[in-house]
Formats: sequence, structure tokens, C-alpha cells
Amino acid sequence: MKGRTLQISSPLSERLGSQEPTIQHSPPDVVSLDAAEEAIQLADAYGIADGFPLAESQKITLRNALGERADHSWAATRIADFGPRQGTGKNDKIAARELAGLILFGEKLQIHTAHEFPTANESFLRLVAVFENWDDLRARVARIRYANGEQGIELLTGQRLKYRARTGGSGRGFAKADLIVYDEAQHLTRDHTAASGPTKLANPNSQTWYAGSGGLASSAKAWEIRRQALTGEGGRLAYTEMTGEQISVVNGLHQFSSPDDLLDRDVWYACIPGLGRWVTEEGVMAQYDELGAELFAREILCVWDPDPNDAVNAMIDIDSWDRLTDAQSVPVSDIRVAFDMTPDRKRCSFGLAGRRADGVGHVEERDSRQGTGWVVDRAKELATRHGCPITIARATPGAAFIDLFERAKIEVDVMTPGENAEACGRFIDATRLLPPAFRHLGDSRLRSAITSAQTKPNGDGGLVWSRRSSTTDISSLTCCTMAWGRVGDGAPPTGGFVSLEDLLSEDDT
Repeated sequence: MKGRTLQISSPLSERLGSQEPTIQHSPPDVVSLDAAEEAIQLADAYGIADGFPLAESQKITLRNALGERADHSWAATRIADFGPRQGTGKNDKIAARELAGLILFGEKLQIHTAHEFPTANESFLRLVAVFENWDDLRARVARIRYANGEQGIELLTGQRLKYRARTGGSGRGFAKADLIVYDEAQHLTRDHTAASGPTKLANPNSQTWYAGSGGLASSAKAWEIRRQALTGEGGRLAYTEMTGEQISVVNGLHQFSSPDDLLDRDVWYACIPGLGRWVTEEGVMAQYDELGAELFAREILCVWDPDPNDAVNAMIDIDSWDRLTDAQSVPVSDIRVAFDMTPDRKRCSFGLAGRRADGVGHVEERDSRQGTGWVVDRAKELATRHGCPITIARATPGAAFIDLFERAKIEVDVMTPGENAEACGRFIDATRLLPPAFRHLGDSRLRSAITSAQTKPNGDGGLVWSRRSSTTDISSLTCCTMAWGRVGDGAPPTGGFVSLEDLLSEDDT
């Protein structure tokens, strides 16, 4: 074997990213990992990972994918590998699998697809470079096709590896594919799989490989596979994922929440296995500055958008919510007002809850506007009119106004995270009770928040509304939830209430 000399460098830092997948599902009936170990040795021998040995996290994925059953068939028919972009070496794993298919496994046809042509072409050029850098590999090549749409590597012994950008028709016309790779699988649609998937029907020992970063709201196929891995119902699925999401099981249902602090280095090292190896903290921070918080969470920390077809996170049935509408509902006692703000500070909302004359509860969005300049004056007005403090929950965006309200001598009822979780539970339960625990006015913004609202686990137990996982502004819902949590359920913090008249008569120093 003749070619370049491998340069093995020391780690970039003393601290290294975790190598253990956050989520792993393994196929049944594995009796041998010989093929996996041979694929790993081959990849390291030819420097697939830019001349470095594969990281342990990459080896874990390959071992999970290439276990064999007693009859020497693959234990896994589907392999899925999701994680941060550039942080897990997904392309190295795919290249290692494809090289093994060409050199070790005798596979006749592999098809590598990507959402966009540049991605497919980059993968093609990377593996071509490996063949060109080693004399013994180059001697095996019959032809390398560079023409647009025809990129591929063909060996003298008949093995072929084709690269395609995904379209409705890519993959049609091929038969008996041994391996189909769906890179950028977060963009995969059923039309794409319909085009290329049937090429495996005539091959009883074929595999499909899905690789991507954090799923989108439109990633139905990726979410389907992820759910199967989480529930243990994937069958012959080999699944590995590195993610910064917090995943827990509440009442038998999986709950997902984004990290509270996207810049928490502990989160980075937990979900980016390449950190301290081929990725630096400075590089990750540069991505945050370039992408912004939302894209950084999805692309770099592999935080998924909510599954649009997932009913388990729909805590409030929208039909049930609509049946609670009463446009004539009026609260007359036990009135509470709460405040919240969107994380980007673009919109602020006040929610109100209380009891009607018939004892039934009442909730409504009391006010919601763009910006923040109007908030303090409106808080004074609402506190005076309804004779109650303004409830604000700690560890929420609205908590930024606690000091502002207190300096303006507006009494503030500070809700703890545990009380916020209890309020969220009471609000959800109230929509399911018969007879109804409360009525609402049919506010359009509150209804929109209900349709998109997702929850996340609270640190002390229970659930709270998740702003990042929800697809629209839910500040109307969060403040109504806090207000309802104070109605008939404990007294607000003690202390004399300050009226507007008192405020005007005092020296505001």
C-alpha cells in the first residue's frame, strides 16, 4: 500500500466531547461485529477521516450499523445517524461504510443521495481523493465519472457507487441496490424514498442509511425513525444520535426541551463528539454569532423542531378548547393578572384569570402588543383596576421586568419555577374537566398559542410551556397560565398593595 503518510496529531484541547450517543437503538440478533471492525480498520488504514483515526463515536455508529446475524446477513436494514453539523463526522462514517462496500463487502451497487447537488458532489470528491491518494486503491478503479448528474466510482470488479441529488425521480432505473444513503435526511420526503427505495426490493440483504442534523417541522420521515428509536420499536433499526436536547419521559410520553442556555459549554461537550478534536470552542461560538440562536440550536446542537404529526405533545385538544369559548364571560372575583414576554422581546402580553358570578373560572388575554415601552404604564393600570399584584414567573423572559415593576412601585407576585409547573398542570387539567373549570373569550392569539404549544420537563418535576419547541409566540398562553395558577390556589406574596393614587402622592426615589 503506497500513498501519503498519516499524520496523527494530539487533541486540540484537554477536554473532549462525549463519545456516547444521546439516543441509541440497536438491531436484534447480532452475533458478529467482524464486518464492522474490518470496515473501521479499512477506514483508518486509508485515512478516511482527513488522515486521522476514526473517533470512538464514529466507531460506535459503524458497529451498530454493521452487526451481522448468524446467516451473515445484516442485522440492521436501516441505519440512522443524526447529530450536530460538522461535530460528529457523519460524512466520515458514510465514506467508511461506502469504501467497505466497494472493497470488502463486494456490493455491486451503492447509491448516495443528498438534498442538494453541492452536498452530494462534495461527498463524491472526498472519496475520489482517497482513491487517488493510494496506489493500490487507484489500481482497482475502472472509471470515475465526473459529468454532472453522473458522478460515480466504478471498479474493475464491477462495483459501482453513484452520487445523486434527490429529486422525485433520482434512483429510478437502478435495480438491486446494496446500499442507499440519504444524506441531509432532515429534508427527506416520502416521494424521495418512493423513487429510490424500491431499488432494494430484489436484494434481501440491502441497507438504507439516513444521516442528518436536527429535524425540521417538515421532517416527518426523520421524526418517524427517531420515535421508533426512542420507543424501542425500531426493529432492525440501528440508530445513533448526539443532541443537546433534554429528553425525558413524563406519563409514558417522551418530552423534548432545548437547553436553557445555548452557550453552556457542558451542553456543547455533551453533544459534539468532535469538540476538542477537530472542532474548537472558538469555532462553535463563531457559528452562534453567524447563525443566531434558532439555527445554532438546530444545526450545531441538533435540537429538533417539534414533530408536526406528533399527538403526544398536543397537551390541549383544540376542539376541546374551542368548546370552552364564551364571548360573554366576565370575571367578578378572585382576579389575577400575569405578565410575560417573548424571548426576543418583540412582544409583551398580560393575561387575566378570575371567577365568574356562577363560580366558573375565566381566562383571557388582557393585552398584547409589540415592543416593551408600553408595559410599565399598562401594568400600573391593570394592577390598580383589579386590585392585585402582577404575577411574573422566574426563569422566564418576563422576569426581566421584575425589578422595573418594583422600582415603579408596582407590587409583583414572583412565581417560582415549581409553582409555574403546577400552574401549567392546573391549566391543562382545567381544559379536560367536566363540567369545565373555566371559560375563555375565544381570543385568536391565545387560540394560536394553544395549537402550537409544546411542553418541556421542569427541573423539579412537572411540565412547563416550552417557548423554543413551540412554533409560534405563546406569551399569551404563558401569562394566562400563570394567572390561572393563582386563582383560588394559594395567596400571592404578602405585603401592602400600592394603588395608583398612592404612587402619585409618593416621592419616587
